[in-house]
Parts: sequence; structure tokens; C-alpha cells
Amino acid sequence: MANLKDVKSKAVKITLLDGVERTVKLTLNAMAELEERYGSIEKAFAELDKGSMKALRCVLWAAFVEDDPEITERQVGSLIDVQYMQTLMEKLGEAFTNDMPQNSADPAFIEAKAAEVAKQKAELVEIIENDPNA
Repeated sequence: MANLKDVKSKAVKITLLDGVERTVKLTLNAMAELEERYGSIEKAFAELDKGSMKALRCVLWAAFVEDDPEITERQVGSLIDVQYMQTLMEKLGEAFTNDMPQNSADPAFIEAKAAEVAKQKAELVEIIENDPNA
């Protein structure tokens, strides 16, 4: 496990449909919520990597619930529209990167994660482009 002194802490802010600026931060509590929901952190992120919208909503909820304990997953989902998905995925990727310990930044891991984010971004762009309401 990495030293705590090596963990970066740079807040990533996003503004959703309600106009409220929120911080995306994967705290220990957020990780515990995901572990409780999916059985393990790895399973939660595997679902996210598959492009699961439920997993995306759950990860965002877990990242917000510490600052807003009353917010529900459904409320988080209603604050995100399809036009914002590309930006949201970029911000989420940035938050994951920022919350990783600096000395654990294995280039192969970073490259793989960057490829996953790029794939998800491409999939979301395709969804947006094919959405007649977009």
C-alpha cells in the first residue's frame, strides 16, 4: 500500500443541472459505499469500465454523499443529461487520477485507464450523436 504522504489531493469540481458546484472526491467513505454495494471496489469499477450507467450514477453518488448526506442515487441521476456525459467522464477520470497515490502511478496502469476513459468517451459521443433529442 502507498504512503499516505504520496496521495495527491486536488479537488475536481463539477456543476450539474441544478447549478450546484460539487466536488468529486473518492474518500474512504465513498470507497466503503461502493464496496458495500458491489462487494468489492474492483467489481464497482469493472461495471463502470463496462459502461454501466447504474455504476456511473452509483460512483458519483458515493463521491457526493459525504458532502450531501441526503442526496440519493436517483437524484444524482436526474442531475445529469446526455449532453454533459462526455465532460462528466473526463472529470470523473480526473478525480480518479487525482486521488491515486503519486508513487503508484504505474505507466501501464495509467495508459490502460486512459484507454478505458477514451473508449467510454467515444461510446458516449456515439450515444449523443445518435440521440434524436440531443
